[in-house]
Amino acid sequence: MIPHTAVSHELTLDYLDVAPEDRAGCLPLLEGPISPTAAVVQDYLAARLGSPDDSVPELGTATLPVTERDWLAAMLRFVPALLEWHARKDIPDAVTRDTLADFGRQMAINRRVHGSFGMDTYKWLTHVFAGRIFQLGRLQYLIHQPAAAIPGVSDGEWILGVHIPEGGGLSTVAVAESLAAAVPFFATHFPDQPVATANCESWLLDPYLAANIDEWSNIHRFAALFTPYGEPRDEPSDAVYFTFRTRSMDHLDELPRATALQRLVLDRIAAGGTWQLGFGYLVLPR
Repeated sequence: MIPHTAVSHELTLDYLDVAPEDRAGCLPLLEGPISPTAAVVQDYLAARLGSPDDSVPELGTATLPVTERDWLAAMLRFVPALLEWHARKDIPDAVTRDTLADFGRQMAINRRVHGSFGMDTYKWLTHVFAGRIFQLGRLQYLIHQPAAAIPGVSDGEWILGVHIPEGGGLSTVAVAESLAAAVPFFATHFPDQPVATANCESWLLDPYLAANIDEWSNIHRFAALFTPYGEPRDEPSDAVYFTFRTRSMDHLDELPRATALQRLVLDRIAAGGTWQLGFGYLVLPR
């Protein structure tokens, strides 16, 4: 059974940091009986809460398809259970709010990308609702056991995946403060899953970017924190999506070229190049 704590709809949306323009779409999903398909998703969320299993299977059937709307309804209604789990872990309320705010952030991004209410990144948010990812200051940390080999990391060892939520820069101070908070936080709240290493998988770690961007820029300094490992993988659309928030690779000549980064992203593609996903690791400060 999914536990229920008394949490008003408004408080739920406050924790999720849902923007005013998206609240009107969320409220109907919180009201009335839950639909059978949203209940299937909610059962999945309950089973994954606190679990390292990050698989997202197809939950629907041909006769009973599970839609993006069902995922949204299930996540919205699951907030009381998630808050209760955070409380049992003694997660500070400020960290809970910062972490759950990714829901509203992703919803706002969806509105910018598609011009409508929705959430095409709901699979990413399963990490939030499973209690696997936490935002500590400027960065998010996904506690996981890596599938690929990382230098100095043993099989089955827990590490932190570093992610950069939209909003704010990557100042040296903000990044350093966040990294310094990671080990104490996870040692306190997840003592059975000790961490010493963090990894990052991002187009910001593409070697081409490091070679062609100002070495004094915050992006260059962030990437330089990580020691490369493995082979970069072609991901042609990542740089475009995260720089311009469009999933289309058409009409790139119509995109703005106001910043050095925008020009670099577009010029490489125009020259026939392909942006890549780079891999790096670092030893966490203690």
